[in-house]
Amino acid sequence: MIKIRAFGGYNKIGKSMTAIDVDGDIVITDMGADIEKLVNFEGDKNYISINDTAALIENAVIPDDRDFFEKEEGRVKAIVLTHGHLDHVWAVPFLSQKYKCPIIATPFTIKVLEHLMRNLKLRPARFLSLNTGTKYRVSDNVTVELVNITHSIPNSAVAAIHTKYGVVLYTNDWKLDDNPTLGRKPDYERLTQLSKDGIKTIILDSTNSDQEGYTFSESVVRTMLEDVIKRTLSNKTIFISTFSSHIARIKNIVEISRKLNRNVMVFGRSMDMYIKAAVNNNIIDKNLIPEVATRREQVNGLLKYAKDRPGKYVILCTGHQGERGAFLDKLVTGQYAYKLSSEDAVIFSSRTIPTPLNIANRSMLQSALESYNVNIADNVHVSGHASRNDIKTFLKMLKPEHIIPSHGGMEKLSGTIDIGKELGYELNKSSHMLLDGQEISFN
Repeated sequence: MIKIRAFGGYNKIGKSMTAIDVDGDIVITDMGADIEKLVNFEGDKNYISINDTAALIENAVIPDDRDFFEKEEGRVKAIVLTHGHLDHVWAVPFLSQKYKCPIIATPFTIKVLEHLMRNLKLRPARFLSLNTGTKYRVSDNVTVELVNITHSIPNSAVAAIHTKYGVVLYTNDWKLDDNPTLGRKPDYERLTQLSKDGIKTIILDSTNSDQEGYTFSESVVRTMLEDVIKRTLSNKTIFISTFSSHIARIKNIVEISRKLNRNVMVFGRSMDMYIKAAVNNNIIDKNLIPEVATRREQVNGLLKYAKDRPGKYVILCTGHQGERGAFLDKLVTGQYAYKLSSEDAVIFSSRTIPTPLNIANRSMLQSALESYNVNIADNVHVSGHASRNDIKTFLKMLKPEHIIPSHGGMEKLSGTIDIGKELGYELNKSSHMLLDGQEISFN
């Protein structure tokens, strides 16, 4: 029997965690945080430590696995992580070490986690580095395989849980990018073979299930960025903010800027973490991106240098969601030695993640930038998640017996259920709504 239990990431985007039980052997996929609640929690504390684990659970920042651990501790054979976004891995340092099992992830994801654990002053966990395209047998009943997929972060994978009943395919998060600007396109050959072997059920990213059409390739946004940067070259300093984990985007921004004779500065602690992980795994050349400035005095010195040399710099920075304490927030509130003016440009190579906190913070940041008459370019971005037509293509290729939508909330999950209905899947028979705290079984 296969039992699938949802801990997080089904009622809303974030805090992803699922347990897959195969005849008593359990694999946990992902251990993330609710980023909006994490920001609120951090705002009340100077420093988060491992001693805050209970408070993090009680404040719904990370999944609550306490009852599950008490009952099932010895049956958990592996923790499998699909990629390095914090809504999928941030809870690992707090929850994983009580389970006596390996933590399986791609090399880049492990580097991100090692950084998080150093910050918490924790010993390295029992990490098992697994490249995409390889398998690891975790028990007599279960073999784990990571299959290459594209997303907005390097080394992203689909987790294929092999069982005698068929494959359980865990797909959070993904897009179908046949022209990625960094890394390889999806492993269609292996995914097609898994379909032939038999996929019992797919747990399916529903983030963009309400978006018609296809999600564009990252190569499209590279062209968009070059066009927008060219249009802002008359501005003295160009600030560009994007997701710190989007190494392909960061690489493109640096290469385009230099092609257009602008030097680059990079600011922000999260930028530093993800860029170092990419360099340490040879995903990007260590000489491509300059050292990331994270200390206030270092940032102020570089900002003064840029201010004195108008027309010479692109500054790549954090803060595109308007989050408190990030570079752009500190810049507009006068915490750095640089006063914005109508001669500066700010490019948002991102979209606002639609949560109430993000919307409010971004609105305040926008108002502050407008008060300086800054030249603003917004939404120079393509999503890292599959849209409706991509989901249809994926399901037609994989032909799973059952569909379980995830990574959304009721509206997003319903979108995937509707797509399944178009393809002949019937609700409560071959497609299933699963919410946080619920469980479903397949004989």
